Amino acid sequence: MSAATDALTDPERGFLGCLMQLPAAAARRLLAGMRADDMAGAVTAPVLRLAIELAAADTAPAPVALYAHAITTGRAPGRQRREWLSGWLIDTYRDAPPPALADHLKTAVLEAAWRRALLAHTQRVQDAAETADVDRLHELADDTDVVDELWQRYHAARAGQVGTSLTARLGVAA
Repeated sequence: MSAATDALTDPERGFLGCLMQLPAAAARRLLAGMRADDMAGAVTAPVLRLAIELAAADTAPAPVALYAHAITTGRAPGRQRREWLSGWLIDTYRDAPPPALADHLKTAVLEAAWRRALLAHTQRVQDAAETADVDRLHELADDTDVVDELWQRYHAARAGQVGTSLTARLGVAA
C-alpha cells in the first residue's frame, strides 16, 4: 500500500496529518481530551505524544517541529530511525486530508480507542468467567473506568463537532 493510500484509510494517520497543518492554538484545542495511547499504531502513538508536548509548549506541531522534538528528546535514535521518521512525517503531512476534517478524524480515533478498550474489558471478563472467584469476577465486570472515560471523551468530541464553524475549528478569527 502506498503512503497516500495509508493516509486515506488510516484515521490515526489522517488525524495527525490534519494536526500538522494547524497553528499551535488550534492544535491545542483539537488535542483537548486526547492521549497518546488513544492511538493503536506503533508510529502514530509516539507522534501524537510529541504533538501533545509541542502544543502544550505553544508550538505548532508541523513536521519539522515534530522531527526536531523527537531528536532533542532522544525518541528517534540512530540515523536510520531519523531518516525513516522524517519520511513518515513528510508523507503524512503531504497526503493529509484538509484540516477541516480534523474534528471528524478525532472522533473516529476516539471511537476506535473506545471499541478497543471495550473489547479488552470484555476479553478480561470472558477469560475469568469460567474459573475466577465469583467476587473477583464481579470486580472485573464492574471495572469499566477506562471504557467509561474513553466513552466520555469520544462523546465530547462527537458533540463538539456539532455547530462548530470552519473558522473556529481552524482557530482563525472570524
